[in-house]
Amino acid sequence: MTGEGHPSDSRAQRQAEVAIIAALSAQLGEPLAKTSVATGNGGRVELDGSTADLTILVEAYAHQGALRGGQPKKLATDALKLTWIGRQVGAKRLILAVADREVESYLQRPTAWLTQALIDLGVEVIRVDLDDSTVGSLRAAQTVQFR
Repeated sequence: MTGEGHPSDSRAQRQAEVAIIAALSAQLGEPLAKTSVATGNGGRVELDGSTADLTILVEAYAHQGALRGGQPKKLATDALKLTWIGRQVGAKRLILAVADREVESYLQRPTAWLTQALIDLGVEVIRVDLDDSTVGSLRAAQTVQFR
């Protein structure tokens, strides 16, 4: 394998998710780190970020621009994961962290079922700002990815 990634490689997204968690951690004044939580059936749930005591759980979404295809479903799945595991561990805050105004707006459409579900389930949508270099890398990766 060469040093170049496959066109659908999500390295830029993974790196951006780390940056999103760091930015949200600074914004909240709470240390957040990637976490794996055991489930009742012997499995595990991977979370992009949480506090050490699991009172705050976070899923990061790095996509930039309009959502297409299965991307809205990914956000709904992340919300389901947060609410389910959050109930298991007694989390106080559940956060979908995004890094794009358009994605934030999508999740806050006044008459959309997903918006109301997030509100009813107590999932917060928080947008953080990424540096221009990270945003540029994300946008470049998105233009070559096969989805």
